[in-house]
Amino acid sequence: MDIDPLADTAPPRHAVESDEEEDEYNPLRSSSSELNQVTEVKILGELPRGRNLIVATGDAAKYWARGADLGEQSGAIAVNNIQVGLVFNPTWTKATIIISEALTRLPAWSMHQYASTILGSLTPPKVALFDAYPVPSYMTEEPVPLQDAPLRYLATSAVDPTIKSKAEPFAPPNLIQSTSASLLSILSTIYRLTPGTLVLIPSPHIPHPPPKVLEPSNFLQLSEDRFEWPDNVMNVAQDLLFTALGEELPPRWVQGKQHGVTNGSRKRSEVGDGGMYI
Repeated sequence: MDIDPLADTAPPRHAVESDEEEDEYNPLRSSSSELNQVTEVKILGELPRGRNLIVATGDAAKYWARGADLGEQSGAIAVNNIQVGLVFNPTWTKATIIISEALTRLPAWSMHQYASTILGSLTPPKVALFDAYPVPSYMTEEPVPLQDAPLRYLATSAVDPTIKSKAEPFAPPNLIQSTSASLLSILSTIYRLTPGTLVLIPSPHIPHPPPKVLEPSNFLQLSEDRFEWPDNVMNVAQDLLFTALGEELPPRWVQGKQHGVTNGSRKRSEVGDGGMYI
């Protein structure tokens, strides 16, 4: 792996919880945050193992899902009984697709266990990740305006020449601090034989720090877009994801197609906080 800006993104356990701190009274620590530190990750639904995997995260995931033909939700990933990942198995691809953190954001203390459970449970042969990077804070030799900002990529192994021709490397000293970093870090250390590629689209927004507490799922967020990416950007990014998996290119992404997480039967199933659309 040529570039590794991920090494410092996951603090060691003693940096989050130390015995000394537990013995002292801390007026800033609430009882709810203490309970939330226990991370229980569950895979909900009969999900196929051994298939290629796409994990799209945050705003990029939510916007991509609104124009992709994902079909009906087939499962979910729950953290402490709160639905964080929406799982789809579209008929036009052999890959499993997870729309992650479109309903709520993960705190930093839960990212590693969430990522580890997904990879350990689904055992994908190849993994493609989709996320956004903040153009205003991305460090380059010369400032790059948003309209000229390229797609970027980061990978655990050699990438397809098509990816190199349509995206630029995500370079140090820039860091990725979302759940995508945890997934890529685990792939580069524990699952070294599983190629992982992260595709990043440019965003005008600098993300807020991860929350301290995992909030309940909010389905209203599915219809709220912080930024609308051009169709051509989404289509190139989508093609690069499937190129990284070595699969055929998917149907074209069309803005407002109203497939995926905004479509379906709207039937609620009791699967922890927020329920699940199935």
